[in-house]
Amino acid sequence: MPIIADALRRDPNTGAANLLAFAEWLAQPTVPCVLIDIHLPQPATAASLRWLALLLREELAGTLYQPSDTQFVMVTPPDEPAAKPAQIERLRKLFERQAQRLNLAALPLIRRHEIPAGSNPATIVRQLTADIADQDALLNRLIMQLAALGATLTNQEQFDLDPVTGLPNSIAARRRLAELMSNALAQSHACSILLINGDNLRRYNELSYVAGDQMIHDLATILREQLRPSDLLARWDVGDQFLVVLPQTGVSGAAALAERLRQRVIERSQLWPFPVTISIGVASAPQHVRDADTVLRLATAALAQAKAAGKNRVVVGRTA
Repeated sequence: MPIIADALRRDPNTGAANLLAFAEWLAQPTVPCVLIDIHLPQPATAASLRWLALLLREELAGTLYQPSDTQFVMVTPPDEPAAKPAQIERLRKLFERQAQRLNLAALPLIRRHEIPAGSNPATIVRQLTADIADQDALLNRLIMQLAALGATLTNQEQFDLDPVTGLPNSIAARRRLAELMSNALAQSHACSILLINGDNLRRYNELSYVAGDQMIHDLATILREQLRPSDLLARWDVGDQFLVVLPQTGVSGAAALAERLRQRVIERSQLWPFPVTISIGVASAPQHVRDADTVLRLATAALAQAKAAGKNRVVVGRTA
C-alpha cells in the first residue's frame, strides 16, 4: 500500500511530488518556510522537465513539487532576508547557462514567497498564481490541472517503467524487491541486492542532456547483459543509479558479480566520449538482515562508503 500511495503522489518522469502531494501539503498546518516558484512560459518536453527537476534538487535544499507541466515549487526552510536576492540571481544565472541544453524557448519566471506559520492555503495558492487575477480563470486552471493529473494516474504503465532505459523504475522495483525477498526468506534461500551509482554523470550533462540520457541508456545495456534472466535490473530514482536484485545469491556471489560489473563498465566505456566508472553497495538476506527495507538501507550505506572512499569500487554492507 505505501508503494501505491507513493506512486500516486509522484510524477513518474521527474520524480517530483505532484499536485496531489502539494494539495496535501497545503492542507497541513504550515510552518514558516520559503517557496521558490519556478514557472515555465510554456510546456517543456519530458526530457527537459526531467533534467530541470534534477538541477533544482542539486541547487536547492527542500521538497520539490510539480503542480503542473509548467510549474515547479520548492519548499525550503526559512533563511536570512539577505539571501533572497542572491538565491534568485543564482537560479536565474543557472537557467541562462542551461537554457539551450534544456531546450527552453524562454527562461522560467522565478518568484520567492515567504510563508508564515499557519498561513491560509487559499492565500498561498493566490501567491503562486499571481498571474491570474480572475477567480473563474484560477478555478478553471486548477480543474484542468486536476484533470491532467487524473489522466496521468490512469496510465499505470508509466508508474512501472523508466522513460530513459525502459527498465522498471523505483516504484516497480520496490514492489518486486519486497516480493523476491519475501519468497527467498520463506524458502530459506539467499537474496542479494546491488545498489549501483555512476561516477561521471556530470561530464555528460556538460555535453548535453541528450548525451546524459544516452549514457544512462548505454550503461543500463551493459549491466543487463551481465545478468541472468531471473535477476532484476531497475533504474533507481531519476539520476544515474540502478538497483539489481539477485535471487538465490549469497553475499559472496553478489560481491563477485558486482566486481565483474564494475570491470565491464570500465572496459566497454573506453570508446565513449568520456569513459565512466561505477560504485556499488552490496547487501544480502538473510546473511545481513531479514527484510527488504533494511537490506536496502544497508546497501545504500555501503554505496555511500564506496563513494567516500574514492569511487569506482565495491563495498559490502556490514551490520552494526
